Amino acid sequence: MSPADRLLKGIGVSPGIAMGPTVTVRWALPEVPHRVVPRTQVEKEVRRLRAALKDVREQLNELRARAEARAGVDEARIFDAQLLMLEDKDFIGGVAELIRENHFTAEKAFEFKTLEVRDLWTAAGNPLLKERLADLTGVAIRVIQHLMHKRGASDVWESLSEPSILVARELSPGLTVQLDRAHVVGLISEEGTRTSHAAILAHSIGIPAIFGLRGAVARIPAGTKAILDGTQGCLSSGPGSPRET
Repeated sequence: MSPADRLLKGIGVSPGIAMGPTVTVRWALPEVPHRVVPRTQVEKEVRRLRAALKDVREQLNELRARAEARAGVDEARIFDAQLLMLEDKDFIGGVAELIRENHFTAEKAFEFKTLEVRDLWTAAGNPLLKERLADLTGVAIRVIQHLMHKRGASDVWESLSEPSILVARELSPGLTVQLDRAHVVGLISEEGTRTSHAAILAHSIGIPAIFGLRGAVARIPAGTKAILDGTQGCLSSGPGSPRET
């Protein structure tokens, strides 16, 4: 982190002070290889899709229950938007059609449809749709990771040796509600505002957080010794912090 970057400013979305080293979490769509399935395997891929949707639905219901226990009934309703996405006939029907018509794998079809919808919502310029982008991405990551048998980002903090500040490009409510306060003491996200679902949960759970800190992942190397002020939306680093190369 350069001297000019020793004090960074974003949007304070959850008050409080947090101190510790930073750890970078890349909560993003995994890379999905393009692979065409034989015609005889198409319906098997559709069944894989449906099985994954069922499992992710169960995961989200568990997260909803955890959110209700940790943050309250109103905050738990945040997960209803993600659950509805898994039931959306147009979206899921579009994914199944991509499998049947283009012989995509289930994960490739889900990725393709997600990117298509994300581009439409972004182009619309509607603030409400923009807020839902994190929900869309969160659902897609869970479904695709499940289909590809990949580990989730939540595994990262389970191996942390000391309380740390999590830095990400974007945080979903599902990731936020899974946080263990013994491992994660603060949050920094490049995207999001005070009304983002992840920000609302961070505030309810009581984790100091800064959102809307542009370029945070590139500007804050992993292991940076930092002090996060979630009230003022400021992040400062100590002289012992590593520098960017």
